[in-house]
Amino acid sequence: MNENVRKEIIDVLKGSIKIVKQDQLFRLRELSDRIIETAAVYQDRESIGVAVLIYSLSKIYRSKDDVDNFVLPHLADALKALEKDNLVRYEAEIDHIIKDMSEKDSKTKFYVQEVLQRAEIKKGSKMFEQGISMGQAAEALNVSIWDLMDYVGKTRIIDEFGHKTNVKSKIEFTRRLFK
Repeated sequence: MNENVRKEIIDVLKGSIKIVKQDQLFRLRELSDRIIETAAVYQDRESIGVAVLIYSLSKIYRSKDDVDNFVLPHLADALKALEKDNLVRYEAEIDHIIKDMSEKDSKTKFYVQEVLQRAEIKKGSKMFEQGISMGQAAEALNVSIWDLMDYVGKTRIIDEFGHKTNVKSKIEFTRRLFK
């Protein structure tokens, strides 16, 4: 695992634990968006996985008590493992969190799968927004490019690209570059 990615994931896990203890689960989405920026740069499965996991936690759990009983101990263990650079233990803890979320009750398993899939698509759109091609984002998250295109098409992401690119300034930059 890239050292910068590892440090970013450690920061996000610490932030997640702090947010859960403060019972401000709605702030988990902010952390998820922060780590997706790292995923856009490094295109690694670890930061993508944490982004999807943290986003899913924000969608599934509504109170601190739910997370305390099911997830918080595993988040803390995942953090400790990553701080010690024990990737096998870290991945096992992340897998255990997903398993715990899925086994919360019979309906939750299906909900978790749906949330995880939607979270992956949403995070793919965030990667696309960061400048990663839609194909690369879909491949990195193992989602259908068609699902990703459908989601991006329903957002204003594409519309915003027109305002970010100024053809005249790009031509001027290119001319300066080749002088």
